[in-house]
Amino acid sequence: MVNEELVTGVRTVCDVVETALGPFGANKLLIQRDGTVTATASSAELLDRLDVSDPAVTLLDTAASDFHDVYGDGTGTVVTLVGALLREADRLAERGLHPTAIERGFREGLDVALDAVDGAARPLSEYGPAAVARTTLTATRNPQVRRSVAAQIADAVAEAGPDARERIQVVSRAGGATAETNLVPGVVIQRGPVLESMPRSKGETGIAVLSSTVDVPHAGSQLGRVSRRVTLDANSFADREALREHESDAFAAQLQAAVDAGCGVVVTERAINERVESALAAAGVLGINRVDADVADRVARATGATVVPTLDQVSAATLGTGDVDVRRKAGRDMTFVTSEAGEPTHTLFCRAPDPRTVGAFERSVEAAVAATAAATRDERIVPGGGAVEATAARAVDRAARSLAGRHQLAADGFGNALLAVPRALAATAGVDAGRAEVRLRVARAEGRDAVGIDVLGGTTGDILGESPVVEPASLKAAVLTTAAEAAIQLVRIDERLDATDLGDEEEREPAPEASDADTEAA
Repeated sequence: MVNEELVTGVRTVCDVVETALGPFGANKLLIQRDGTVTATASSAELLDRLDVSDPAVTLLDTAASDFHDVYGDGTGTVVTLVGALLREADRLAERGLHPTAIERGFREGLDVALDAVDGAARPLSEYGPAAVARTTLTATRNPQVRRSVAAQIADAVAEAGPDARERIQVVSRAGGATAETNLVPGVVIQRGPVLESMPRSKGETGIAVLSSTVDVPHAGSQLGRVSRRVTLDANSFADREALREHESDAFAAQLQAAVDAGCGVVVTERAINERVESALAAAGVLGINRVDADVADRVARATGATVVPTLDQVSAATLGTGDVDVRRKAGRDMTFVTSEAGEPTHTLFCRAPDPRTVGAFERSVEAAVAATAAATRDERIVPGGGAVEATAARAVDRAARSLAGRHQLAADGFGNALLAVPRALAATAGVDAGRAEVRLRVARAEGRDAVGIDVLGGTTGDILGESPVVEPASLKAAVLTTAAEAAIQLVRIDERLDATDLGDEEEREPAPEASDADTEAA
């Protein structure tokens, strides 16, 4: 039997995520311990913020989070399928099937489903990358905005190449309409200069990317291993003033060396100390501090710079080159870095009326970028709207009839579970889920594998028509595989045990060796 106590929490989470699937998924209120309330329909955000202690739910959360980190889209479908597979497993266990037989049947069903996905795949060139992006952009229902943003995503992915997800940055600001979202070349840093007197524009200049604080070098400090410690006593005012002047002169020398090497912009992950801000401004250097590490890395890759710890390590060899421009966006200074010296990099600058909307729109754009990049790499797509799941379900159902043994029931159950996706899409779109399922089955019997749930239209029909709904074939295969593996892992758990601390065992004293007398006695 499937351990009810262990999987009850998992089923609850899966049911919650299932009702959030699709463009019309229901919002969930997330209430944090400090009383903060957040409304979201994002499966990834829901799982990320869920406060759980149940070990089985933790396994599901880990699998879904890992999937999102790798693929960037499809997390909700994974969790929905896991819930459906667990319901089937429970039904099969009540009929006396052992977990091993359930696993065998699920794996048989998975193999057939993957073959069906492969058979349903079409060339990406028939519909274009913009169709994939448009399908994934679920945060806006305005058709004009979806077309515009999808076209920009497709252009960015085409220019960025195979590593598009790493080379395309998505940033957002509240204020404005989603129609104002635009694609800009280069990297956008959501910070301005540390001092108003610094230049706001630097054309074709050297860009230094640092990982530590920009400050005066302290007397006696050095990098590397220290073989001797020196203590300086500066008790009098004159001594302290002389020490301050020495440190200021040392920083001025470092700064001048960097400027002579061509440095005009300093981007650092840490702070720029107030006592050196004026020196940077006087030298005509634009300084930007407290930049996120991933953004600093993007700047380095886009400009050809090498990230170094401190200013004194900046040289012509470590500098990147590019144009830097500070602009006022939505009441906040933002720095735009463009360059042709490094990797092609683009930024999708998202706008939305309020913080909640802009967050949802940003996540939707990130998912669209990931899906479009996956489709571009594989160059194959499958019909969306639950169509490919219905096709795979029919293939599994037919294949299960030819299997001998009780695992045939589990394979058939796997096919039934696949239909949970079109059922969920129909339910959230306000379509009769039972009637929609019947229509999908009839269409498969007639050989029409492009019939799916048109969520935006609220109907069941050909989703490869005027506004095609398509998904990456590779992503769909990964969704099925991940869901099956997670469900099988949970089905095979029969007990929860509190593990001992292995560290305690390692600290135990070794048993004394037997003496010669003991050996002879034995």
